[in-house]
Amino acid sequence: MVKPDTYETNGNSVSIGGCDLEKLREEFGTPLYVLDVATVKKVVSDYLSIKDNYANARISYASKALSLTAVYQILEQDGLFFDVVSDGEFYSMLNAGVPASRAYFHGNNKTIPEIKVALEEGVGVIVVDNKDELFTINDVYQDLGLDTKVTIMVRIVPEIEAHTHEFIQTGQRDTKFGVHFENIIDFVETTKEFDFIEFAGFHAHIGSQIFDTNPFHVLIDTLMNLSVEVNEKTGILATAVNIGGGIGIQYTDQDDPPSVREFVAAIAASMKDAIARTNYPIEPILILEPGRSIVANAGVTLYSIGGVKEIPELRNYISVDGGMADNARPITYGAEYQADIANKIEEDKTEKYTIAGKFCESGDILIKDIDLPKAEKGDMLMVYATGAYGYSMASNYNRYRKPAMVFVEDGNSKQVLKRETLEDIVRNDLRIN
Repeated sequence: MVKPDTYETNGNSVSIGGCDLEKLREEFGTPLYVLDVATVKKVVSDYLSIKDNYANARISYASKALSLTAVYQILEQDGLFFDVVSDGEFYSMLNAGVPASRAYFHGNNKTIPEIKVALEEGVGVIVVDNKDELFTINDVYQDLGLDTKVTIMVRIVPEIEAHTHEFIQTGQRDTKFGVHFENIIDFVETTKEFDFIEFAGFHAHIGSQIFDTNPFHVLIDTLMNLSVEVNEKTGILATAVNIGGGIGIQYTDQDDPPSVREFVAAIAASMKDAIARTNYPIEPILILEPGRSIVANAGVTLYSIGGVKEIPELRNYISVDGGMADNARPITYGAEYQADIANKIEEDKTEKYTIAGKFCESGDILIKDIDLPKAEKGDMLMVYATGAYGYSMASNYNRYRKPAMVFVEDGNSKQVLKRETLEDIVRNDLRIN
């Protein structure tokens, strides 16, 4: 479903989470990110249903989809773990009161300051991306004078290509991420040089916006076969396998992803089959890292229409008060979205428009050729499925201020992100005199 679960209409008005969107616009202004908490909780419940079929499973939220203190707070209530890829995401998680032990720290080039803060805070697992990183971890560990164990996993290159945008494919051989198969045994043997390191297992990620479950079945077989080989050649038993995230979501009516419950049931069955086939001596922890699929469809972005430009026999433009700085996906990936004029939700869609952003780039187009009611200055455009990678990829391009965000639930709205001010824009500027 493209829309949030609590989406409702009443005449020419729309509510989400029991909150009227026009009233939210009046109170918080636009552009405005709106996130429906009930939708998020429903998807989390669906993911946690994997435990019905494979009890030793963990759901680790991929923070990069939407890293925000309030998001960590609501997800931590359900016992989720967290995938972080920077000290900023890690710090945001800690700021929400989530224990460091619930974090999996990823990244293909973690800096020394990032490794330092991870070790000092007692991070749960460091997902090591290359052999050089092992030695960097050791150097930092020794400099800090620590005497506790550090749990690691290694990211492998599974050489599985999912059918998705080339920029979000990560499983193919030609990738910046991970250790290749021919180097795995050497990597695992090297971990034995460090008494403080506990090797937990393998991580892989094959991409994003994947609608087919078959690549995940192949990935599970690959990870379990590798676990057997490593055990036979090194004596080390992998106690965890992490298949990453990547399940697709519905951005438009043409998208047809599997349901989360269907997906996790299939994954659990595949894991059990792989364990039985390989005669693996334990049931490893099975980790899934969904991000986009937890928050994307829970979110909408509200814009105010500033004007309509008609080019006879060519194109009609609607200009809104946001664009590529609050949603970079269209200009980056050619991503497609659905939208409505919220205050004309019941009116016939008699016109075709292209939605243009306000930024100084001809490519700042949010949606091309969408059917909508006749638009006028002051109307409110609502773009669906923007809960993931809207705010996360937002910028201050043209020195525009990043939008606010509100959570809505049971008729109540809660601002969880302030709209930036002009003072925020120059906060880090230094004058030359």
